[in-house]
Amino acid sequence: MKLGIISDEISQDPDHAFKIAKRLGATHVEIRDVWGKNVCELGDSEVLELKKSAQRHGLEVSNIDSYAFKTYIDDRDGHAQSLRILRRAMELTKLLDLRFTRIFTFWWQGGVARNLDRVVELLAPALDIASDEGVVLAVENEYSCMVGTGVETRMLLDAFKSPWLKVLWDPGNAFFAREEPYPQGYEHVRDNIIHVHLKDAAVENGAFKFKPIGSGMIDYFGQLQELDRTFDGVVSLETHYIPPNGTKEDGTVESFNGLLRILSRIKTL
Repeated sequence: MKLGIISDEISQDPDHAFKIAKRLGATHVEIRDVWGKNVCELGDSEVLELKKSAQRHGLEVSNIDSYAFKTYIDDRDGHAQSLRILRRAMELTKLLDLRFTRIFTFWWQGGVARNLDRVVELLAPALDIASDEGVVLAVENEYSCMVGTGVETRMLLDAFKSPWLKVLWDPGNAFFAREEPYPQGYEHVRDNIIHVHLKDAAVENGAFKFKPIGSGMIDYFGQLQELDRTFDGVVSLETHYIPPNGTKEDGTVESFNGLLRILSRIKTL
């Protein structure tokens, strides 16, 4: 298991983000937004320079993140735009010699069981592109989208049965979608995970709240113990937690240190 951080969870300034990530103990960075732009809006030379900058800080780029298919299921223009974005994400993935790129499953408009046929129909062209380009699609379970839980992700995997569709597992998103992420949600996707995002959360006074890793209601000791035993990919911190009167960087530092404390406990077993 390799530890990464999504760079804009620290700063939109990639050089500063890379410096902090390395200082914390990460080996990888995931690039989503830099300089106020999504990575897919950048030119090839800019993206290659990001890779060189990460390497200068002793880091590897794990993957780049687009927002493909974060659109409504009946938005034809949004769907067409998502396919264009996906093609660009695949270009950059291949430019950086990476394996996979992320997709979503349309904004939530009712349970996925009711909408599964339509979701599969609209994502089928993306799977065709993935096969043609040799780039795996990592579907992220996202609580604001049609597929938010491990159970729902399994439904999508079973509908496609494609080697080009894998899982970007996010226990925090499953929690927000009202699923117990580990072990229940994880059991449905464990054999198909290609990448992991980490965020913790709790319910406080009836509302969901992001928390530092290890301070919420998610069983991250069990989840990380299992990943440490079976998973050889990258787990990326995407904390979303900002402490009172603090910054995103402060929240990431606190969360990464919480992650390291859990891993230290695991290593002593």
